[in-house]
Amino acid sequence: MRGFTLVEVLIAIFLITVGIVGVLSVFPLGSQTVKSAQMASQAVNLAGAKMEELISKSYSDPALSPATTTEDYATIADFAFHKRVTRVSCVHRSNLSEVSCSYDQLVDPYPMKKVEVTVFWKQLSAITEKKVKAVSLISKR
Repeated sequence: MRGFTLVEVLIAIFLITVGIVGVLSVFPLGSQTVKSAQMASQAVNLAGAKMEELISKSYSDPALSPATTTEDYATIADFAFHKRVTRVSCVHRSNLSEVSCSYDQLVDPYPMKKVEVTVFWKQLSAITEKKVKAVSLISKR
């Protein structure tokens, strides 16, 4: 009965080690991908929540006054790694170009406002910001 030589055992250990290291190197990448998807999903939810909040208001509500509002990092409850910028502007109803909000009701009886909500986030390992944007139009009822 013949056994394994030392060289065969060393080669087998080497191959097993390479296989294990290869498999283990995939776990951090998978974890990072899951975290990235989670941050993006939270950003979409934050944008949608703000958009729903603004759409539910009446056209003349002060929250829909033309302005840009920034909720910086660590100021949104439970979302320390996200920043939200909300921009409200008036637009012309036919070509959607931005116009002054002091329009004449006789000339433009159906004024519209454009609401843009942009949510930014930073990954723990990334230097650059990522973002998602939601845009909607609100007309006077």
